[in-house]
Amino acid sequence: MIYLLTNRLNRMRHSSKRIVIISLLVFSVYCLKCFTYRIQGKRNNTCDDVDIPRLDSKIKQTKKILIQALAHDKRLTTRKVLLEEFSNNYEELSIRSTINTPVHQYGIEQIYFTFTTNTQRIRETIYQVKFWATRPGIRCLIIFESKDLQSKNNIKRYLTNQGISCKIRTSNVTRYEERYLELIQQAWYSLNTSSYTAMKAIQWFAFGDDDTIWFLNNLLQTLQQYNVSNSIYLGNISDKLGAVQYHGTYYAYGGGGFVLSRPLALRAVQHNKDCQRFTNMYGGDEMIGKCITEVLKINLTRNNHFHQMDHDGDMDGYLESGIEGLVSLHHIFSYWEPFPEEYTTHPHETMYLLKLAYQTFGNHFLKRYVWLDCRTNRTFLLTMGYSFSLFNRILTYEELMKVEKTWWCCSEFVGRETRPKEKNKMTWYFRAVTNETKNI
Repeated sequence: MIYLLTNRLNRMRHSSKRIVIISLLVFSVYCLKCFTYRIQGKRNNTCDDVDIPRLDSKIKQTKKILIQALAHDKRLTTRKVLLEEFSNNYEELSIRSTINTPVHQYGIEQIYFTFTTNTQRIRETIYQVKFWATRPGIRCLIIFESKDLQSKNNIKRYLTNQGISCKIRTSNVTRYEERYLELIQQAWYSLNTSSYTAMKAIQWFAFGDDDTIWFLNNLLQTLQQYNVSNSIYLGNISDKLGAVQYHGTYYAYGGGGFVLSRPLALRAVQHNKDCQRFTNMYGGDEMIGKCITEVLKINLTRNNHFHQMDHDGDMDGYLESGIEGLVSLHHIFSYWEPFPEEYTTHPHETMYLLKLAYQTFGNHFLKRYVWLDCRTNRTFLLTMGYSFSLFNRILTYEELMKVEKTWWCCSEFVGRETRPKEKNKMTWYFRAVTNETKNI
């Protein structure tokens, strides 16, 4: 398998349009155990003072990464050139959070996804919706305001042409935030009008915004840790300190998505009238949070795989920081973009690349591998399916566990330590995947 990327040097500091394409042979991505081995004595190609610790110091997780450039001669013939100085045994950087052993199994058909939007905005966020809502077997519901939806057939036809088969319901509530509060009730009664078999199958109710991107397999893996027979309110707070200080930490921020177990969703529907007193609050997700925490007396179960993404600007420092297993992303294109402007600006292409990377690498998407080259005083960091970065200095383990502050000044991050933006860094970004059977 060949992992193709394009390059930009030092992000905003260089405006050069010259594109260099490289390929990383990551044929071992589906065979990690092939590169797990026990070592004797001192390890090679690492620095003693910046060693990467392991739970078991005798076991070293490595992957042989071969870097090759695609070069063109005068006749425009393409040939591959092995870049030996970039190729080495890379060590896996351990995930920053511990995932409990799965104890429950759920299928995608057991989750009911619901969000509200309008007929104009759905066309602006259609690529975010298509990222997850085109999956076979998905069950989803979209709520439109009654006055906005002139013809249900027109919007249904538009969604069908996009490969989306979500149900459509309308609401007489004009204010978006109050319509958001209705989502639980709308989802429940939508199922009541379905067949008994479909209603019985649903175990989880997932809610988000129209620009929430769900990573479905990761969501299923995350839900395996929870018993759906309990009352569970699952989600996360904002990653932006200012937002948390202003809005609080008691509720799941809706853009990052949140999930309710079936018993809790039923209780919320039964207490719908009691929760109407919260309609004067700022956001619909806050209203739902008040309803669940104050009326139903169920606290938020925080899970850091849900990502609200409230920072503006360049977020590649966060995407390179070790967040594999992510369940959701939010605010893409409105607050931030995953790739440089000179690389791609079209939402369709960006979402295609993200989906291609996620489908290709699966659970290994955004997993990190590092090589510390003390001979040349450089650090090489591979983030699966996203980027390959070269730092012209040695990064310590502590630095690699921090988030590089690549976003706009001066918002602070919640829950993660940060480090300053690198001044001497070169990054290649994911571009394509092709198959290769011939050895180099």
